[in-house]
Amino acid sequence: MHTTNYSAADAMTALGANHGYCLDGDFVHLNADVSLAEADLADGTHWALQLWASPGGFDGLALNGVKVAELALQPTPGNFNVAACVTALPPAGCAAQVMAMALVGQRVDGSVQVRDLSVYATPQTFFQPFLLGDVSCRVADGMAEIAIERIASPRSPDNLSGTLALEVWALDAPYQGGAWQGQPVASVVLGQLSGGSAWADCRYSVPAVNASGTLTLMLREWTPAGYLTRDYRNLAAVSEPVSGDVEAAAKPAAKAGKSATRKASASKSADKTAPVNVNTASAAELAAVKGISKAVAEAIVAARPYARLDDLLRAKGIGAKLLEKLGKLLKI
Repeated sequence: MHTTNYSAADAMTALGANHGYCLDGDFVHLNADVSLAEADLADGTHWALQLWASPGGFDGLALNGVKVAELALQPTPGNFNVAACVTALPPAGCAAQVMAMALVGQRVDGSVQVRDLSVYATPQTFFQPFLLGDVSCRVADGMAEIAIERIASPRSPDNLSGTLALEVWALDAPYQGGAWQGQPVASVVLGQLSGGSAWADCRYSVPAVNASGTLTLMLREWTPAGYLTRDYRNLAAVSEPVSGDVEAAAKPAAKAGKSATRKASASKSADKTAPVNVNTASAAELAAVKGISKAVAEAIVAARPYARLDDLLRAKGIGAKLLEKLGKLLKI
């Protein structure tokens, strides 16, 4: 693949001339020649290959867009080749994406350095279920009225989707793909969709919960990594909170959080006993939980969203024993 390369000055830790990726459904094959300098391993920095996707491209060593995949590297100095198949977490939406391979180090203090980044010349299109035509969502009187002209799958006819679901979220800012923070408003499970087919004139009336902010409708698909956002539409802003049944509206999305005002006034007392929502809490709020370091908190945020607590195992630094200890302190 033809690439444009950005490297740190005088970097001995770098990508080699040969590297690439190959998408295979919910997985991606990564391959790269890598050079790790002994000095860059002495301070305990963990190095990894990362595959990134950005609709706007890349400039210099700055990462932007969505991290599609990551492969941890063995702390071995010298030149070597790595090749592995890892889980793919593609960006939501139908826009063509500029792809880049990055060599990234995470220091023991949680800070991140990008040592090398190669941008591929050919944009990548991800074949995943999408929303087509007019989309609307009206939230009032404890109900969300969702209307979608079509929900389609561009995959091959023998490729049956995972379970699809619609989720309505109230976000602080318009959604751009990748991770997000906000309040779940409503959701409905749709079922599976065959490749090359579509559902037409989709209308759903489901319970909704309190919300304020930018209303976003997400089409989500169940995968080996949990629910992933496949497409979305940013809709009108919600000017006033609506009332509704929290328990009924929060499946499969996370339960609704408290209002921002209540959080501000009661954070110190409530956070000591109330479980922290791993889908909506900030990195600082997660780091305040006993047993979660700053680096692990940032990893949890980077790997969102989660459909269940077991999905936290895909966040760097979370193991089975730690998750068991944190079970009563966290929630979905």
